[in-house]
Amino acid sequence: MRERGRGAALCPRSMAGACMSSQTLVSVVIPSHNYAAFLPQAVSSVLAQRAPGIDVEVIVVDDGSTDDTVEVAQGLGADITFIHQENTGPSGARNAGLRAASGDFVAFLDADDLFAKGLFASHLRVFEAQPELDMVICRCMDIQHGQGDRGLALWSLANSHWDVHACNANLAPIHCFLLRMSCARRVGFFDESIRYCEDQEYWLRCYGYGAKVGVNPDGLVLYRRHGDNSTCDMRPMYLNDSFMQEKIAGMLGGLPHFPDHAKCAGWLAHAAGCLVSAGYLCQLDQQRMLAMQNFFTHAVLNAAPLFNLDARGDATDNLGLVQYYYGGRCLRLRNWRGLQLTPAAAKAVLVLNRLFPRLADLSAEALDARLHSAYAKLCVSGLPPQVRMG
Repeated sequence: MRERGRGAALCPRSMAGACMSSQTLVSVVIPSHNYAAFLPQAVSSVLAQRAPGIDVEVIVVDDGSTDDTVEVAQGLGADITFIHQENTGPSGARNAGLRAASGDFVAFLDADDLFAKGLFASHLRVFEAQPELDMVICRCMDIQHGQGDRGLALWSLANSHWDVHACNANLAPIHCFLLRMSCARRVGFFDESIRYCEDQEYWLRCYGYGAKVGVNPDGLVLYRRHGDNSTCDMRPMYLNDSFMQEKIAGMLGGLPHFPDHAKCAGWLAHAAGCLVSAGYLCQLDQQRMLAMQNFFTHAVLNAAPLFNLDARGDATDNLGLVQYYYGGRCLRLRNWRGLQLTPAAAKAVLVLNRLFPRLADLSAEALDARLHSAYAKLCVSGLPPQVRMG
């Protein structure tokens, strides 16, 4: 095991111009806080990605653990880079690993999660076929710890317009992404002031910088469900999600080309996200709930003048379908979880009724059916090979 202090860093080969090998090196940063029990399996899933033409650099960052993470990491082998630091949260741990990374690509894997076999090979095939891409995303399957890591559910994944969908919610768990190191260096580090939704903030910055994204329909990662997941503590997540919606509003208003040629759809996706956030905050924080309704109103009023008339009714083109879906989502969410709309938000709903007249008068059941059909068309179809074989 190679051990480094917090400040150690290497220049990625692609930046240093020193890559003389045909091997592609993928750096994987694994932050761990009291996840010693899961760490060996996570590392093994990374080492299993090695294949002809593909090497991996494993960087384990112990984020102030009080269990036996240090001892476990020391037993993982000589080719594992280990960094120990005081607890700074997931962003700080990922940044420490990113500073030490020297690969052509970088991925982030939480210590309790896993990569499925062949993930990097399939990711890199997408990059080879589309060399203009900066990021590739794959799908995720939930597994249940303590039940033989039984598969629970396959997450859906958008098949295009990821920058638009990111204006609504986080697209996928962090280990679904493989990022060119050149893009990571351009975007910078994770925001260490954020302890929840920090990965969503990072990907939003990537999109804001104009990162080009592709999808890997054959790739799969595994998200382990267990009682100690940080995402089990929902109240701070809901609050942080509301602050993330504020950031999205700032990006939509301040960046002319974000989302790329899809500003109206971005505002509608953001509007739906604000209503989801407001619904969750109804019983938790009235002030934040009202703030989310204000952002919803602002989003609808910004979307309306940009609305593509071709997207009325049953949209046929993909971007029109995105507008259609998020407009319908807003109409469906207007009374979600007992949400009582402010007068301004209620007027914004009337604006949506005029934009989407074919959706406005549908019953809840009929609207759900329309949205389900639209969503299916917007997502990657079929199953990854690992699921088909499993």
